[in-house]
Amino acid sequence: MKRKRKIKNQKKVILTFIIAAAIWIFSIYLYTTYKNIEINPSEYDTTKTLSTVDTQTVESVEQESKKVADIIEDTTRKIVGISKLRNAGNSILSKSTESELGLGTGMIVTEDGYILSNEHVTGGKYSKCYITLENGNNHDGTVVWSDSDLDLSITKINAKNLEYVELADSSQIRVGETVYAIRKSNSDLNLEEL
Repeated sequence: MKRKRKIKNQKKVILTFIIAAAIWIFSIYLYTTYKNIEINPSEYDTTKTLSTVDTQTVESVEQESKKVADIIEDTTRKIVGISKLRNAGNSILSKSTESELGLGTGMIVTEDGYILSNEHVTGGKYSKCYITLENGNNHDGTVVWSDSDLDLSITKINAKNLEYVELADSSQIRVGETVYAIRKSNSDLNLEEL
């Protein structure tokens, strides 16, 4: 029995030695094979991933903020206040509500005095309204086009060389873009981010 055990133990030692030798030889083979591989970085095209292309930095946020502020400042000079007396009473100082007076805003869209606004502000075609420019000048306006379904109107004032808003291509707008609404009240200009 001892002999069988001794032979069994010898077989285990020899098998362990063979396995260790095989692993050692295989390791040397892998090391020498991969050691001789040359990698030339110029052969591989590396590009930035999407996550690093649009990295937001303090500088980029500040630049974007200044750009937005410049656009808003430029645009507000082209916004007008509009007043329309719908229910004329005995006095202009009546206690009419803002909706009865038709108060609102519009934007100058041509240098010769065409103004885009809402029909509920200006009234229908051929209505008269009062336009206040950013510089404080007042003009009588006449609605030359309106559409109640779209709630849009175009009003004409007699003025020339006006700064006007350049309208862009609406098909280029994407969902998720920031929109700003500029509206003029009697006391000041209000800005809302939508």
